[in-house]
Amino acid sequence: MDRYKQNAKWLLWFAPFRSLSISAAYLTPFFLQNGLSLAQVFLLQSVFSVALLLWELPSGYIADKVGRALSIKLSGPIAVMAMVGYGFSHTFWQFVAWEVLLAVANGLISGVDTALLIDSLRAEGKAHEFVKVSQRIYALEWTASALGVPVAILLVHFGHLGTTLVADGLLLAVGNVFAWRLVEAPRYNGSQEAVRLSAWHAMGQLARNVEARWLTLLSVALSSATYLGFWLTAPYYTKLGIPVVWFSVLLAARSLWKAWLSHRFTQERHVERNMFVYASLAGLVYLAMATQQLWLMWAVLGHDVVQALHSQPITAKLNEHMEHEYRATMNSLLNLVQRLAYSVSGPVVGLMADKVSLAAAFVATGLTCSLTAFWALHRLRRLRTFQERR
Repeated sequence: MDRYKQNAKWLLWFAPFRSLSISAAYLTPFFLQNGLSLAQVFLLQSVFSVALLLWELPSGYIADKVGRALSIKLSGPIAVMAMVGYGFSHTFWQFVAWEVLLAVANGLISGVDTALLIDSLRAEGKAHEFVKVSQRIYALEWTASALGVPVAILLVHFGHLGTTLVADGLLLAVGNVFAWRLVEAPRYNGSQEAVRLSAWHAMGQLARNVEARWLTLLSVALSSATYLGFWLTAPYYTKLGIPVVWFSVLLAARSLWKAWLSHRFTQERHVERNMFVYASLAGLVYLAMATQQLWLMWAVLGHDVVQALHSQPITAKLNEHMEHEYRATMNSLLNLVQRLAYSVSGPVVGLMADKVSLAAAFVATGLTCSLTAFWALHRLRRLRTFQERR
């Protein structure tokens, strides 16, 4: 029996351990507790994004030379070291060092795990199962966030916020047992280095396509709304007087909500109408947060609706403009553009929250994301992008 046929199973088992299931709710409070401003919190995320972008091509070369399975295996111990080190650190520059190391680990697995899964399924004649397996991986990651709540509460109550990061590092070490069962599969989509290198050439192709440009802008606007909202949620809860120990419970509830949304709604009809709803929610949630009224705290579930449902229809439309041989590259390019947007917008929003007020940051972020999304949707409507064709 070819051992690569077990790769899908081991990637599934590995998924819950790499999802930051314990520390996710406490990342921003951890930074703030150690004296960082919100601007510095977002600057750390920019450091990660820039480091990851610079590491993209070298990590692709490594995946080609040592193998995709081994690249994933190398990623695990590096990430464990960074997470555990993070939990015991207290200064901004220490955090910068760990962010760079996390970027190194992420670069060794980002896209490589997808390529290994695709090649493994194709080699055993099950390429049609890729979407199903991928959805199961995401479902396990969301579920892990909910299951990690009791452990997170105990660690925060009896220890300190940093112990949640250490715990996720140790969980990842356990997950590496499954990652180390992965083996190389026959390759069908070329070298990893070539795939990542062609992303830079694909950028020109994307920029020349009018519909693709507006689809990309729409995706960036909506994804930025939820990304920035994640990092601003903790100070928002703090303003409302919610104890830090409850942050993980709220995150678990939201994770289960997103899992249900993803399972329940297929996004096959009324896509244009739904996109206008998502664009509205992107801003309205921030405006509700700006009021800092406790009874409006559940408005954040609107961002979960956006996060869970907006990307699939946009990705499907973008894929209509992609040549088959560049499909993986072009989809990676969308992530690259989004990460660049996060790198620029994050520190600006954080600085506004620090120097003006948290409410002002909410209002400015919400209006910017919503208006940008509405602008893109207006242009896409003129192109009849999301209109149902009979």
